[in-house]
Amino acid sequence: MSNTVNLSEMVPSTYRGELEFIFRNPVTKQVFKTIRDHNIIKIFAKEMLAYRLPYSKIWDPNGGTGSGAWIDSGIDPTEEFAAKYILFGASFDEDGAPLDTIDSRYYTLDSVTGTYIPNRLGVGADYNGGLINAIPISEPSRPLKKIERIYFESSYQPAGTPLLQEDVRAMNNIVVMETTLRKEEYNGFGLTASDFFTITEVALSGGKEFDSVGACECTPSELFLEGKTDGTAITVSATGTSTISIIAADIAYINTIKEGDQVKIVDAGDTASDDSAVQQVNPHFLVISKAVGGSDIVLDRTPVDVNNVALTGQLGVFKNTLRLFSHRVLSTPFKKSSDFEVVCRWRIILN
Repeated sequence: MSNTVNLSEMVPSTYRGELEFIFRNPVTKQVFKTIRDHNIIKIFAKEMLAYRLPYSKIWDPNGGTGSGAWIDSGIDPTEEFAAKYILFGASFDEDGAPLDTIDSRYYTLDSVTGTYIPNRLGVGADYNGGLINAIPISEPSRPLKKIERIYFESSYQPAGTPLLQEDVRAMNNIVVMETTLRKEEYNGFGLTASDFFTITEVALSGGKEFDSVGACECTPSELFLEGKTDGTAITVSATGTSTISIIAADIAYINTIKEGDQVKIVDAGDTASDDSAVQQVNPHFLVISKAVGGSDIVLDRTPVDVNNVALTGQLGVFKNTLRLFSHRVLSTPFKKSSDFEVVCRWRIILN
């Protein structure tokens, strides 16, 4: 009996996807190169659909005058959970010099083939909840890339499938989300070709809607942290359990965080760009219980430091609206150039 494992038998077709990069002349739109990279979008399918499918109302048989009525379900199918952005990361060192495939954060040298292969991404909220090495945002030269086009492609349901008619059906079950890296965007920190970014990772994400973010020189993981209006974290009191409580002085923000949100625990008074004071293995948590108008926030686990000691006293908490539905290290990284534009298409097969 063969012990060979067929990957296609282990990964349901529901979770298949494809990344496509089209390199073309920015004026004539002539295509001179195309790169395709297969991807698994299991995280996208689970989290996005889990939050988007429920209706905001449920049927109460005894509602209204007793004959039944639609009432609030307690679920807010917010647009926050829809894919809006395609984020890019690049391999460069602390001096801004490109590292290309020799960057050990992204690639490992295969001793058999002598080529560099992508490192496997870990589970959980790795890399501070964002990309491995996100390109800092400085619009318009390094903008937060929004999805600029959404369209559907059809596939065909084979004849004879149970519960369907005996014919072949065309279905719009492939969604394509597209954005374009223009020739003046993502060209690096300097002005010469040697400074241009080597794009090594890409992520499909949802989050708070932004029009323009300005030249903040911040990473996406910072940009999507939501706290108080002055930019600091909401202050909470921790007692060494999984429940933290918003203090009375910050009562104005009592409903900023809701059940089902992702949050980040930081030191009291921290800003989104300065949040390293509390040393934790993983600062990201899921809110599993939070009453509207209530100050208590129940997290999925007790916040602890790197020594596994429960955190107590005053801490800060940010609501994290950034959600990476899928994250991929590119098999074929590419160097950006001021001579061409790159169309990025994220194709998801939802059959």
